[in-house]
Amino acid sequence: MFAPGGHEFSGYAPGYPIGLGSPELSALTSALTTLASISDEVTLAVQRHDRLGLTSRNEQAEALVEEVNRLTGILTDDDRAMLGDVGVPALCERLAASARRNAYLIEQAWAVDAALIRLLMGLGRIGPDGTVGGYSANPGPTYVDRGA
Repeated sequence: MFAPGGHEFSGYAPGYPIGLGSPELSALTSALTTLASISDEVTLAVQRHDRLGLTSRNEQAEALVEEVNRLTGILTDDDRAMLGDVGVPALCERLAASARRNAYLIEQAWAVDAALIRLLMGLGRIGPDGTVGGYSANPGPTYVDRGA
């Protein structure tokens, strides 16, 4: 949402109450919300094969993870009791789902890249009978020298 001046409200996430708990708890909720948004942007970067975007989002995520760790360490017992009220468990579940999704997408991207490299490396090979080999061409019989 935008304020009348055209600036985004900082720390606001729909569905999460504003102003509950200490400033540290509010900052933690805001940081986790931003981290979840960055995780969604990582998904888009992977899908679009945007290496620069992926690198940039990972750097932002690393900084936010450090901030979340710092804020988690200074929460009071009263703040910890309010974690459920401000939606921190739901944010953690969202982050876990995003991490699994991104890991799957990255694994698939690696598999596609490996298949593409195998395809490119297989083109232009000359087979044992003098024909150009293809992607899954049989390399021919293999002989073992038993006298060696």
